[in-house]
Amino acid sequence: MDYSSEVLQRFGLPHGAGQLSGETAGVVRGEAEDRSLGIWVRFDVQVLDGSIRAVRFQLFGCPHAIAAASLIAEWLEGKRARSLTRLDMRGVARTLDVPVEKFGKLLKIEDALLACWRGFSGASETKDS
Repeated sequence: MDYSSEVLQRFGLPHGAGQLSGETAGVVRGEAEDRSLGIWVRFDVQVLDGSIRAVRFQLFGCPHAIAAASLIAEWLEGKRARSLTRLDMRGVARTLDVPVEKFGKLLKIEDALLACWRGFSGASETKDS
């Protein structure tokens, strides 16, 4: 399979690869998997004062999926937490030239980030109570 230069660059040196310590303030974790698609992904997102300070991911999947997680992790840093719910997965697919048959993997990445949002918004409600 031919990969775009953007995919090759992000696969070779993915921005945000790794994890945040569970002891780091403001960290929420979300994960998703689909064995039939061959993907498992976990995101650690640090949210402080409503802003995303750091994003790290661990992923088992193809180079397109790793590149997508890297691109999203880089894009999210510095954004408001609500951005976790406003991902443009079609735009990510276009940017990375992801084949249509792999789009389901991008949706699993989105699912993991939505799980982070639910963790953040649930924690916020608990603090406010």
